[in-house]
Amino acid sequence: MSLSKLALPHELWDAILDHLHDDRAALRAAALVCRTWVPTTRFHLFEDISLSPKCTARAACLNALLMSPYATIAPAVRKLALPGALVPIQIRGPNSVSRVIPLLGLVPGLARLPHLTELELSDFPLCILHAWQTVERLTLTSVCAGVGLLRVVQELPHLIHLTLEEVTAVPYRGGGCTLENGIRKIAIRGSSLAFLGWLSLAAPHVVSVSVDTLVGHELHYLAEYLSGISATVQELELSFFDLDPLNALALPRLLAPCENLKILRLQFAAANDVRHFFAFGSQGPWLPSMRLEIAIQGPLGFEDSNELNSLEEFFRDWCIDMRVVCLT
Repeated sequence: MSLSKLALPHELWDAILDHLHDDRAALRAAALVCRTWVPTTRFHLFEDISLSPKCTARAACLNALLMSPYATIAPAVRKLALPGALVPIQIRGPNSVSRVIPLLGLVPGLARLPHLTELELSDFPLCILHAWQTVERLTLTSVCAGVGLLRVVQELPHLIHLTLEEVTAVPYRGGGCTLENGIRKIAIRGSSLAFLGWLSLAAPHVVSVSVDTLVGHELHYLAEYLSGISATVQELELSFFDLDPLNALALPRLLAPCENLKILRLQFAAANDVRHFFAFGSQGPWLPSMRLEIAIQGPLGFEDSNELNSLEEFFRDWCIDMRVVCLT
């Protein structure tokens, strides 16, 4: 069907198809109805691609599409999940000769993604990162964060948001050169903080930092890291797995160098941790004109509203807007 026979302008048909962005069956059907709709449907159908070592046949098919001179899907790909990019895979070639190559070797066409903006990796495929210089958001899962982290950041000059999940760490022993880049947001999930020294070199101008499942014996890593980015960090989110009285007492001093901090979010796993914070950590000294948001998984654990009101009044004396919420 030709678009000239349809009553609506091209822009309106695009808007209608955009509303189908999460309905893959409808998008596939629309692509078969009208040739002019194909670019818009492909824009949504191929937005997010995921490959794994368990699906080698899928990887081979995708590579055939990307390498074909007639294919036009590459500009549509904006998100790529590639866990196990360097995992060795045994394949059979001509004459039944077996050879072993990494998953990435099955899909060299991935180097032809001109609009890739989000990338998920579980290793450091440095051999191809230079082809993905448009990436703005990077998630690294189950990697060993050390010098490799610096090399990855160097290869991605437009990186803004870096997420590290379940990473192991090579403790930072000093030295190295600071990299100038545009990374402004860091999120750390379920990981050791021993690598934070490397992160201070890789992302020296961070504005927002989020740390999940923080444990007390690694607070000194966080303290050293925050002292290095104290001039730029404005938003800090800390989720504690366990907060003992000594760590609660040290928390305000840990934050003291962050003179430009505007928002502090604290999340606690138990009401007892909240009590430790208010009994020992709330005494300060605190940075003035900061917003403090406290969340707890479960009941708040206050005897009555007067106890909470007195704490809010205490922080108000520091010119701090404090709010406590229950996440249930």
